[in-house]
Amino acid sequence: MTYIIALSVPILWGTSYAVIGIYLTDIPAPWLALLRALPAGLILLILRPRFCSLPIKDMFLISLGNIALFFPLLMTAIYLLPGSVAGTLGATFPLVMMLFNWLIYKVKPNLRKFSCALAGLVGVILLLNPEANVNGWGVLAAFAAISIMSITSIWMKRLVINDVLNVSAWQLIIGGTLMLPFVYSYSGPLTLPASEAWIGLAWLIILNTAYGYWAWVRSLKLLGTETMGIFSLLNPLVAVLLGVFLVGEHLDTKQIFAITIIFTALLLSTTAAKKIITSARRIRPRQKN
Repeated sequence: MTYIIALSVPILWGTSYAVIGIYLTDIPAPWLALLRALPAGLILLILRPRFCSLPIKDMFLISLGNIALFFPLLMTAIYLLPGSVAGTLGATFPLVMMLFNWLIYKVKPNLRKFSCALAGLVGVILLLNPEANVNGWGVLAAFAAISIMSITSIWMKRLVINDVLNVSAWQLIIGGTLMLPFVYSYSGPLTLPASEAWIGLAWLIILNTAYGYWAWVRSLKLLGTETMGIFSLLNPLVAVLLGVFLVGEHLDTKQIFAITIIFTALLLSTTAAKKIITSARRIRPRQKN
């Protein structure tokens, strides 16, 4: 169940491109970032109505990095970049996370997981084949979002979090509140969304954010940053597959090969694969008398 919950996070987050593209293009990116965070946090707080279980300083920094900075940057990248380009940049997340963990906390990357992350990145590049003509501000926003979430995730793994639901609720509430004055000053008052937009908002708020951030915090504590970083390779994969099923796009032979590489990298990164490899090394051929 732990791995199922962990894998559900990048799968749900991979639907963001399709949901925003189909239902939410009329909502300004800053407001969409706020609408994802604050209502989702309030939903989780209703489920666990208690004050923040972490020190205020720690909770403020988590909310600032994971929500108040990350969400607007992510939405900006999604609005400015084609889904394929945003997905390719997002696939650098496991490598960036390993790099920051090494630079900040002197934790050398696990060779097996580093190799899997690198192989997965190659698979994503083959899968998406992004065009060279991209928006520079979108690329900058994507890399800034990846870097901020990487640093915050590494730091969160080192905190003592006894109530995952409570921490998830308050980081969304505080992060959403921090965004509010800047969103209003930049985008002005929000007009009432069209009726079909509420379908997309419900998906983003309830599943993508409320459940997604609870599952993300839980999985970080149980599986660690390297494993969750590699699992994030499912994000662009889901984005492409939704393009096939919802938009009618087709996969060629190269893209099918790329999907195979990504799934292989994900499988080899798991603890089960490590046990199989360790057991195989212990098997010695019988020496002839």
